[in-house]
Amino acid sequence: MAKRSLSQQLDEWVDTILAQRGTRSEPGLAPAGSKLAELADLASYLRDLPRQDFKTNLKNDLERRGVMTATAKAATETGRVRPVPEGYHTVTPYLCVRGAAQALEFYKRAFGAVELMRIAQPDGRVGHAEIRIGDSHIMLADEFPEYGHRSPQSIGGSAVSIHLFVEDVDAMARQAIAAGAKVLRPVADQFYGDRLGMFADPFGHTWSIATHKEDVSTEEIQRRAAAHLQQEHGAAAPPKRQPAPGTVPGAREGFNSITPYLAVRRAPALIDFVKQAFGATETLRTTGSKGGMHVEVRIGDSMVMIGGGPGTASEETPAAIHLYVADVDAVYRRALQAGAASIAEPVDHEYGERGASLKDLTGNHWYIATRLSGSFIPEGFRSVTPSFHPRGAARMIDFLKEAFGADELERYAAPDGSIVHAQVRIGDSMLEMGEAHGSYQPMPSAMYLYVADVDTTYKRALEAGATSLQPPADQPYGDRNANVRDPFGTTWYIATHIKDVPF
Repeated sequence: MAKRSLSQQLDEWVDTILAQRGTRSEPGLAPAGSKLAELADLASYLRDLPRQDFKTNLKNDLERRGVMTATAKAATETGRVRPVPEGYHTVTPYLCVRGAAQALEFYKRAFGAVELMRIAQPDGRVGHAEIRIGDSHIMLADEFPEYGHRSPQSIGGSAVSIHLFVEDVDAMARQAIAAGAKVLRPVADQFYGDRLGMFADPFGHTWSIATHKEDVSTEEIQRRAAAHLQQEHGAAAPPKRQPAPGTVPGAREGFNSITPYLAVRRAPALIDFVKQAFGATETLRTTGSKGGMHVEVRIGDSMVMIGGGPGTASEETPAAIHLYVADVDAVYRRALQAGAASIAEPVDHEYGERGASLKDLTGNHWYIATRLSGSFIPEGFRSVTPSFHPRGAARMIDFLKEAFGADELERYAAPDGSIVHAQVRIGDSMLEMGEAHGSYQPMPSAMYLYVADVDTTYKRALEAGATSLQPPADQPYGDRNANVRDPFGTTWYIATHIKDVPF
């Protein structure tokens, strides 16, 4: 066999070293005293280099330089600076943290953040830093109280949280917890289609970490939210049943605190419809000199006022009403026969009701429902419950609290903060509410509201943002009445009954 050259021997030793990569090996692969012993030992020492932290830092540095180079190149080619820098989105969160340097390291460990920039102040604080998580940038800096820049620790918490979408929420959650995040809500599948958990970082900021699992329509979210609320509160003590009609302070005998006032030009047709479809009983009818009419009907345990008619110039005020009945299917069929148009056929819902939706021939929406177990009317409700879909449901709830002393009983918000479903009580009457969406849009409704003191309530309503339509005045039908319109388009006939008058 021909004698191998020194270069051939070195090649063989290097191959042997590389074959042992990841395993522990002893130096001295070359025979002691040979000319290549020192080179072989050096190759063995260098085998596992570069170290992982060096490679990570080098990668981050190259990526940062790449972004800066691409931005500069784009500006040179177009002759102008891009209004949104390369790699950024239109909106970028900016976090104020107490201990920005430590926060940068935490976000790297917890969320795999890449540090893009750090500018240090002479006093050691971080004046500005930028990181990238996934495809999004986050800016942050130390707190600077002298400039009004305070961290959550200084102001007692933050009103803003960060929603972080990732490929594997469970893996990311484990990583964040290991880095020091506190679990606020364990990871779980959510009814709106995400698998999500909530975590607090050590610097006072809240992170909602999620993986999107299912595309869900707004209407389906609405249905699932109601079911979710039912599951959460099903074991809780039910609201106490409110006083019987006629015992509400300031109300006329037989009336609740709130009575829908349906003013339509085809008032006679609407009266016939509610009688045929819902078995309504007419208790009062008066007609004005110009042909306008005022009619009061009882449906179940509730009253509904109907006004308008031929020759009236007043605007129409159709409404959406949740109507509880003993037999949804039978009422639904009768409503169709009476001229209503179907919006949704009867179906069992996850939140424990069987329901259907209709639009009558004068524009009112009726959500017909019955409980699937126990009484067909939920505890605390009555047969008729007004339903609202304003633009700005949270603001409307605040108005009802300030103006009429409403009690908010339930609220469930979607991930974007909009209200999916809420329940509010005024006096002995319930209202339901959800943000306007899809086919559920605002309606120019009118409500007749009995209160103990109409003058005080009128002033509170104006202070809360309502517009006066008529100041308080005694009326010939025995009520002291005032009219206002709230900022969401609903007309409120505020009244206190002061004497009984025969009609």
